[in-house]
Amino acid sequence: MNRASTLKQPLIFVGPPRSGVTLISDLVMHHEALCWLDESFEKHPRSDFQHRLFKRKCAFRNKALQDKSFFGSLAREFSPTPSEAMNFWDEHTREEIDFYRGFSRGKHATPVEISSIREILSRRVTLSDKSRLALRFTGPSRLCYLHSIFPDAKFININRDPASTVHSMISTDDWEYQGKNLLWWRGAYSLQELAQYDRLRGHAVAGTAFQLNKLIQTTKLEASELDLNILTLNYEDFVASPEHVMGQILDFAELSSSKTVDAALKQNEIRCSNKVLKMPATDVNTVYTWCPAT
Repeated sequence: MNRASTLKQPLIFVGPPRSGVTLISDLVMHHEALCWLDESFEKHPRSDFQHRLFKRKCAFRNKALQDKSFFGSLAREFSPTPSEAMNFWDEHTREEIDFYRGFSRGKHATPVEISSIREILSRRVTLSDKSRLALRFTGPSRLCYLHSIFPDAKFININRDPASTVHSMISTDDWEYQGKNLLWWRGAYSLQELAQYDRLRGHAVAGTAFQLNKLIQTTKLEASELDLNILTLNYEDFVASPEHVMGQILDFAELSSSKTVDAALKQNEIRCSNKVLKMPATDVNTVYTWCPAT
């Protein structure tokens, strides 16, 4: 395989947490052409053995989709799954680029970072015998930084109804210790916005909606500034018509139809519980005040 072409038009999924990014990207990454990152890569990003083993793990994962027996179910349970590989990005970027909590607004990768990251990921794609790279990031999209590494990337931005997203976020244990009572993501707020958040700090719903709105608006702004090749989708549309939206994604990505992706769609229970109905009306209004539905 031509090493120079292994990172051509990588597919990058972005979007707020609890908005369907993980589910949709996991389904698409069943595609036979796609190489993605898992926990083994995160631990051993330079291991040629792990890269070659990835090819077999993908085959095992996809074969398990076709097996409807108990053993097939067990195999699916223990199959490798895509990871955001935050440790990898943290270790291969300079200190000011924070892939855990930072927006990296207006930040570009240095030549050293570009060379190092592309070399490792190119080798990953080559040795796993795949033709395209796929990545996923939830939280801040960091479009400027990622675009500087992958100038021809195709981005897929997943959003969900703000009230449903906020309800889901504040219901998780992680958010209890992250952004429920403090400003979790950093590096994109003006002094006025910081002062504004201070007035919301004691209100979990308003504070979370405020942070969600910043994620959504920053992604929109960066996509417009960079004139990116980006497809924005709503999770509710995916739930209403999974096959149709999946077809849109594959067409946008210039990927062929895939029996394994179809099988993954059938194996997963695609649903969207109406979180809005579970929230008090005052909380719903609060969400839309600080994060208007778009």
